[in-house]
Amino acid sequence: MTKLVMKPSTALSVAPAVLVTAGTMESSDITTLAWVGTLCSEPPSIGIGVRPERWLHHFIVEEGAFVVNIADAAHARQLDVCGMVSGKDVDKWKLSGLTQETGTATAVPLVAECPVNIECVVRETLPLGSHDLFVGEVVAVHMDERGRKGGRILDPICFVNGRYWKLGDLIAPMGFSRKQA
Repeated sequence: MTKLVMKPSTALSVAPAVLVTAGTMESSDITTLAWVGTLCSEPPSIGIGVRPERWLHHFIVEEGAFVVNIADAAHARQLDVCGMVSGKDVDKWKLSGLTQETGTATAVPLVAECPVNIECVVRETLPLGSHDLFVGEVVAVHMDERGRKGGRILDPICFVNGRYWKLGDLIAPMGFSRKQA
């Protein structure tokens, strides 16, 4: 089958849609990001891409920390709201109805409604162009009963081509190909 060669783009289209918080309980921002991923196992590290002009960016730089809050499908509306307005203009905590919760390893507020909250301390910042990559070392993970069932959140939100999706059917566990051989 012939493949069409396209111009460079972010063709890796499936990404987790998460709420990222930065700042302190007194002054913070919460926003929706899809440029998020696991970077390293030891030490556990997560990378997030944030445009320097975003309100969240200055809180990350100022505090040197951020929290990746994994929302479930039941909170898709709140997740979308937090990505549609700037924290410079509106208090997104009030607008979304989400609740701040105190973390254990950083001053950054967690989102109480999210089943999983991952506190990170910035270890490196890489200016890449339109976005800065913040490499955060995971310093604490908070997981409620929705996340503890098998250690995985059951209804995470995925961002695919400008739309939010929840995961569908399980294909197979990792390593299944070895068991068939």
